[in-house]
Amino acid sequence: MRMKLAALLASLWLPAGAVLADQTGFYIGGDIGPSKERFNDTIFNVTASDTGYRAAAGFRPLDILAGEVDYVSFGRANGGENYADTDGIGVSGLLFLPIPLIDVYGRIGLFNWRVDASSPGDSFHRTGTDLAYGAGAGAHWGNLGARLEFEKFQVTGAKTLQLVTAGVTWTFGWPF
Repeated sequence: MRMKLAALLASLWLPAGAVLADQTGFYIGGDIGPSKERFNDTIFNVTASDTGYRAAAGFRPLDILAGEVDYVSFGRANGGENYADTDGIGVSGLLFLPIPLIDVYGRIGLFNWRVDASSPGDSFHRTGTDLAYGAGAGAHWGNLGARLEFEKFQVTGAKTLQLVTAGVTWTFGWPF
């Protein structure tokens, strides 16, 4: 009877151990989800939603801290004959709450963006670097992780630029 009980407890503990596995080290990931772009009417009249995505590479030296570099594309915002393509490279820090079983985190960093916009009578190309911030939650099973995230970008000339994503990560650990 004791052997059966020990086997049952071990089988329950193994999945929990995978979830609680150390997630420090280098990681890569990808996210996809709806993006929303709205530009100031005086600059360019377009408000739209599309599918955006992120490709990320990061390093998590501690359980509560990570640094990430990512490429973000917001897709194409269409407004009649007007359209805008916005993308960029971000560098951010992630701070994780010490909660068992799930990762809850906040993100803050800089986003180097590019907007290519066009309408029948006008077009413009702008670049800049502005603040990006957000929050997310995730879980991991061994090296594989999943996360949900909301991020807002303070791009000059845009009233709203945001991304809600679901994605996966793969952690390589220490060392590769």
